[in-house]
Amino acid sequence: MVKLFVLLLTVLLAVVSVGGYFLLDEKIIAGEGQMDAGQKKFDEGPRAPEKGKAKLEAGKLELAEGKAEYKKAHDNIFLVFLDNLFNRGRGFADGRKQIDEGERQVAQGEARISAGEKRLATGEMELQRGREQLKLARNARIACAIGALVFGALSIVLAILWRQSLARIFR
Repeated sequence: MVKLFVLLLTVLLAVVSVGGYFLLDEKIIAGEGQMDAGQKKFDEGPRAPEKGKAKLEAGKLELAEGKAEYKKAHDNIFLVFLDNLFNRGRGFADGRKQIDEGERQVAQGEARISAGEKRLATGEMELQRGREQLKLARNARIACAIGALVFGALSIVLAILWRQSLARIFR
């Protein structure tokens, strides 16, 4: 009776190993598709911060030029007097508002670039983790295939060696 249970156990282990192989195979195929899509998206990523950095540098340069122009005009007493006389000082107030708006936009641009770089770093880590998981899944799939072969062969060998004992159990 023990031989029957051992034989059934080896057959069951062979079947489970085959099932595990096919399950892992499906997961690996799906994972490879996700990795390809993620890699394509990641490859597109580094260009966006570079464009953003170039735009930010242009904005910083324009802001610096605007500040210098504003300071130069504000230092001119004659221009300040004329602005106060004809525009009630609104010209310099508007200039100051534009400079403040430019500083706010530069700060937002820096924050966006920083966030983009963090997302790129996170994406790179996710891709690396995915590669490692795929490697582990491939190794587990190989182990399942080997297990199926070993337990299948063992089941056949035991069935052949114990055929007379098993025949007596079923009589």
